[in-house]
Amino acid sequence: MHNNHELFSIQSASSDLSILYIHGIMGSPLEFRKIAEALKDENIHFKALLLPGHGCNGFDFAKTSAHEWQTHVNQEIGDLKKSHSKIILIGHSLGGLLALNASLHYPVDGIVLLNTPIKTRISFQQISMSLRVLLSSENTNDPMIRTYRETFSVALNDWWTLPLWIPRLLDINRIARKTAKILNKENVPVLIFQSIHDETVNPTSAEILKRGLGDHLLALTYLKTSTHAYFINEEFNEIIKGIRRFLPDSLKVVNSS
Repeated sequence: MHNNHELFSIQSASSDLSILYIHGIMGSPLEFRKIAEALKDENIHFKALLLPGHGCNGFDFAKTSAHEWQTHVNQEIGDLKKSHSKIILIGHSLGGLLALNASLHYPVDGIVLLNTPIKTRISFQQISMSLRVLLSSENTNDPMIRTYRETFSVALNDWWTLPLWIPRLLDINRIARKTAKILNKENVPVLIFQSIHDETVNPTSAEILKRGLGDHLLALTYLKTSTHAYFINEEFNEIIKGIRRFLPDSLKVVNSS
């Protein structure tokens, strides 16, 4: 496993608040480093998990299951609740779906959803992005391409296993359908951030989440320039402001607009 894709935590001995980051399919805990750095002056315990089958080769990824992903998230939350009275979940893509399902069994104090796929899409932009990531020079100066490469946690050295990945990719739609049915059971304040130019997630997902969550939605923010896994600085700062709303004395549900 590449060291960049190892789970990590940043301890705060005096904090009763923990933020758990849940990455998406083929994503990485590395995605959370920038968020943790932006909030480093807060008295918070940070943890970024690594989903089963990630951070390793294609065959190991292919033989995992959606059940293993959900079980792992549930266990991580259960372990954190033993030492922290307040827990906030941040889920990117698939990680957002896993966070919503976990919160029904392990109550938390807030959820931040980043490009969560109730509906996915195959677009020219997605194909173009994939080709750019695969074919661009390793020394590219394009920050978006570098970000996509650095946070892709499944090794491609056993590329012949790619057809075996298909069931895992289809798992996203199965989890999404399940999640859409339980949204009205959520009892936790939620923030949604959705990139309009997301090449993987259909932006209408955010409206479905909004309707299903009802009064438990704090706010829905559309990001006008960011993509599925790359957030420009100005919009990244909006996400950080949203997370700060969940810090002590800020946990208040308001009607969405």
